[in-house]
Amino acid sequence: MNIAKRLTAAAAAIAAAACIAALAACRPQSEVTEGDIPEQAQVTAVENEYGGHDYVFTVTEGVITLGQTTTLYDYIEALETKGEIEVEATDGAYGKYITAAGGVEERYEGTNAMYYWAVYTDLVELDGVTYSSPDYTYENGGKTLNSASYGVSGLPAVEGYTYALVYTYTSW
Repeated sequence: MNIAKRLTAAAAAIAAAACIAALAACRPQSEVTEGDIPEQAQVTAVENEYGGHDYVFTVTEGVITLGQTTTLYDYIEALETKGEIEVEATDGAYGKYITAAGGVEERYEGTNAMYYWAVYTDLVELDGVTYSSPDYTYENGGKTLNSASYGVSGLPAVEGYTYALVYTYTSW
């Protein structure tokens, strides 16, 4: 009887593993593409008022295989793999957020001011979800980008939309 229980448990474990594997196979995977990235996907460094650069790019399929679950963080990691940008990120209350780009880190000034990396995009709404707000905007190349409402791991990377990592100052 003990052997029968063990065989039943083993069969259940194998069945569970097969179900999990099948579900994982259904989830589209984001993979970095081979070769050079398309010109429109290249990261543009824009001089900012703090003596550094902001980084602007438009999402294109030639950098990473885009799927419904591809996040902006996935896309930025692919850009980093291809040598287009250097970033550091950490987990926060709203997902991952950028703590450094191009070697410039966020930093505090005293106890009531800081420089940080804000994300801006022209992706306003997708599938009923609002991803950015016009409360704060960033102008670049004739486009107005809105402040993102999510961290980089909560924003979808959508073909044709523009995103910017903007070094920003705030005080309170």
